[in-house]
Amino acid sequence: MEKILQLCDLFSCSMDTLMRGDAQAERVEDSSKYEEHMNSFGKAVTLCVGLLIIGGAFTTLFEGMEGFMKNLQDIVMLPFVIVAVLTVVVAGIRHSDFTKKHPYIQPFYTEEETDRFNRVFSVRIAAGIGIILMSIVADELQKFLPAPFGVEASAFYSFVMLLMVSVGVMLLVHTGLAKSKYNIEEYNKEHDPLYRERLTPEQLRMLDEESHMPLAAKWSACIMIVTTAVYLLWSFLQNAWQVSWVLFPVGGLFCGIAYIVLGQKK
Repeated sequence: MEKILQLCDLFSCSMDTLMRGDAQAERVEDSSKYEEHMNSFGKAVTLCVGLLIIGGAFTTLFEGMEGFMKNLQDIVMLPFVIVAVLTVVVAGIRHSDFTKKHPYIQPFYTEEETDRFNRVFSVRIAAGIGIILMSIVADELQKFLPAPFGVEASAFYSFVMLLMVSVGVMLLVHTGLAKSKYNIEEYNKEHDPLYRERLTPEQLRMLDEESHMPLAAKWSACIMIVTTAVYLLWSFLQNAWQVSWVLFPVGGLFCGIAYIVLGQKK
């Protein structure tokens, strides 16, 4: 019986599947469910991030419209926030349920599939960054081009800028989540309770060495969390959506300083 249980752990299947079922068919089914779930989860998180930025864009636009009641400008943001929060809550619960039912996924992506995505990955990341940088140009257009009738130029072009930022950020988020989908080893490491038992002593030693987060990485994580908190507080309290985005590139620069001062190995 002990040998049978060890075989079940080795092939990541139930005893019934091992003795009477088709382990290969079950593995294919798990792979298909993993692909479908991770794609759905990535879209949900991307939508949540995009809705928050787009909500800020419309708040900025309505603030600059003539005749628009100023006390209603904050209400414009609420539907976007509500939908975004509900979306990420549902996605989070479904993701938690999936990882409990499928804590281990047999690696199934071929080297060719991974290489094909990696080629697209660099292009999509560059495109996302390019769109965000171009949004700054769009904001500067208010100095040269008129705005539609009834809308302040600063509000209209800030609206266009934030829409472009939302597209760029959504592209970066979706691409990053798609990248993590191909890292099944990391998925198993995080969710499989028997992950360490599948490793050799040498692999366990390497895993323990990698588990210690560099000090620079810890500081970078703290910097970006604080940056996000300040961004939300500043934007909501001062209604500064059109300028508060500048905090993120500043936070990125401080992360770079952290790695220079502390060093990646520390």
